[in-house]
Amino acid sequence: MQRNRRTIAWPLGLILMFTGVACTSTEKADPSGDLSLTEETCLNVRRIRSFSPLHERFIYVRSDRQAQYLLTMDRYCMGLPNALSITISEGFSRVCSDTSATITYTHYGTPATCRIVGVEAVASREEAERLVAERTPPKPGDAPR
Repeated sequence: MQRNRRTIAWPLGLILMFTGVACTSTEKADPSGDLSLTEETCLNVRRIRSFSPLHERFIYVRSDRQAQYLLTMDRYCMGLPNALSITISEGFSRVCSDTSATITYTHYGTPATCRIVGVEAVASREEAERLVAERTPPKPGDAPR
C-alpha cells in the first residue's frame, strides 16, 4: 500500500511542479511591436468578481482583491462582446497564459468556447482598452480620411 502511494505521488508532484513553473510571472514585450512591457501573470478564477468583454478576442476581468487582468483568446469569439456571463474552466483554480483554460459563453442560445492564450495584469480598465486598441486592426469604417 505504501509503495502504491509513492508511485502515484511522484508523477503528481512532477505535474504540480511544472504547472507552477508555467504559471510564474514573466515580463514580455508586446508582439504587436509596442515597446511597453506587459506583465504576464496567473489569475485565480475563484476571485473573479466582474468581467467586461472589450472585443471578440479580449476580456477585462476584476478580482475581489482589486487586481485587474486582460485575457486574450486564441481567435475571434463571435458574440463575445454581447455575453452576459462567462465560465472559465481549467483543471486548477489558477489560469495562466497558454494553458488549457477556456471560456464558455452563450451565442444565440448555443454554448461557444474559446481558449485563453494570454493572462496579463493591467493597472486599470483604461490601460486594458488601450492595449486592445493597439492590438486590433482598425475596422474598414474607422480609417482616417
